[in-house]
Amino acid sequence: MSRPTSLMGLLTAEIIRDVTDDGYTPQAIASAVAMSVGIYALVIGMLKLGFLLEFISAPVLSGFISAAAIVIMLGQIPSLFGVTVRTGTANIIHDLFAKIPQYDGPTCGVGLGGIVMLVLMQKMGQRWGGKNKAIWLLALGRSAVVLILFTGISYAVNKNIDDDPIFALSKVKSNGINSPVMPDGKLISKVFPSSIAPFIAASIEHLAIAKAFGRKNGYVIDPAQELVYLGFTNFFNSFFSSMAVGGAMSRTAVNSDSGVKSPVYGLIAGGVVILSIFKLSPALYWIPKATLAAIIVTAVWHILVPLRVFYGYWRTSLVDFITSMLAFWLTLFVSSEVGIGTAVGFNIVYHLIFQAFHRVRRVTSIQIHTPSRPAGVQGIPLDTQVFRIHQSILFYNAYRIKSQCLDNVQTYNSGDIETLEAQLANRNWSVAGDRRAISLRTKADILEEPVQIRTVVLDMGRVHNIDTTGLNALKDLKVDIEKFGGKTTQLRLVGVQDRVRERFARYGWKLLDVGEAKKDKKATVVYGSVEEAVFMSAGRAAADDITPVEVRIVGSEKEKV
Repeated sequence: MSRPTSLMGLLTAEIIRDVTDDGYTPQAIASAVAMSVGIYALVIGMLKLGFLLEFISAPVLSGFISAAAIVIMLGQIPSLFGVTVRTGTANIIHDLFAKIPQYDGPTCGVGLGGIVMLVLMQKMGQRWGGKNKAIWLLALGRSAVVLILFTGISYAVNKNIDDDPIFALSKVKSNGINSPVMPDGKLISKVFPSSIAPFIAASIEHLAIAKAFGRKNGYVIDPAQELVYLGFTNFFNSFFSSMAVGGAMSRTAVNSDSGVKSPVYGLIAGGVVILSIFKLSPALYWIPKATLAAIIVTAVWHILVPLRVFYGYWRTSLVDFITSMLAFWLTLFVSSEVGIGTAVGFNIVYHLIFQAFHRVRRVTSIQIHTPSRPAGVQGIPLDTQVFRIHQSILFYNAYRIKSQCLDNVQTYNSGDIETLEAQLANRNWSVAGDRRAISLRTKADILEEPVQIRTVVLDMGRVHNIDTTGLNALKDLKVDIEKFGGKTTQLRLVGVQDRVRERFARYGWKLLDVGEAKKDKKATVVYGSVEEAVFMSAGRAAADDITPVEVRIVGSEKEKV
């Protein structure tokens, strides 16, 4: 069920605060924001681009929602105490403490009394609501009860002194519903960039609520359809000076518990709202501001994410904790769009860098079983290097993967003597490569000249994608190991997936399975297992004499091939 929510109110209020100085009314700005949110949702839903919202992780949402809830409550607390403060989180906190001597007694009594009543009715509903229908209904409608009670009290004590009431009144005057009008085009262009924050909040909250109640009631939602509905609702509402709306957890829960199963409920609820606007609007004038603040504060309180959730992020992943804190503090002290944008940007950049600095696993031994001998651990031959790649090979990590493989080859193996002599004869002024090889062997405590490299095996079973840069890097690796170890040095691939094999073919790099290798000696051979790639050569076991079991990797647990 969609309706104006506290979160949407906060985000809309931020935009109103920034644009009001341009001469537009708050109603006009709210309508433009609603239309902008509607356009975003309609486009994303119709193009089925809802997956883009998945780039916003749970820690980002936790930090953002908690900060938004605090901002909402801080904005209402001055009304609870009857004081005026400046805008901005830091200014509000400072002024609330600085103006303690100016707190208004009757206003504090109304505001705090409303909070106490709301909390007590909520606790009663939680404890006895399941057994007593009357208590359940009282707890469910606690906001309406408090609003009616204190509005009645307000009218009784202030009806003859409304120019100087005992406590501040909302003084809302309603003349019904405005005639539908298109929001101003220039205003829409002003608020459109800033409206991305309320759109994200509304769509994520809406989809989360829809999924939750779908699981509860046994149905499956279509995210694209939900976004189209959300977009159409906000687009249509904008013509009636309405603020942006989103999924409402409390109202949806009431509908679910009440057995609502048809959209007809929306017509009935809308009719009641319209009737109230036309017949009950005079009562809005007498609502105490402190009562409204009490209702908003208690309604928003449950949005706050518990501290244990953030502690869980800290224990689970430092990156998740940092993103949640970025979203929290920047939303709290700067703005919601900066908070979300910075946290999401940090998350994406971190994971790109993480993949860019992906470490290749060097395999040093394999456990095999053959008909001629029992199962056991067999070391990788000294003239062979085996590397397992765990990620796609793309532009941001391709040459780092290539460098890691080549560094290991030059560290644990020597090159072809004739090739090295030829290189020395034509040696140029650059000695960085030689120095690097010496440094790598020194760090690995290799003092004697190692065995000459013969075979380099790349296990690509977990490489799901490769681009042109990745293919260039592998091509360079092939050239470099042949240059280092001699033309007889082979690059062998294992477990190349169909998608990746297709990219090789488009690139012009021919791959052949081991059984077809004799047809083209220039092609790179693809093996079915690491065992085949390591042992299938002269003087070693035949491929059909090996039953693959597992590969043991240095510094990690055993992994199935």
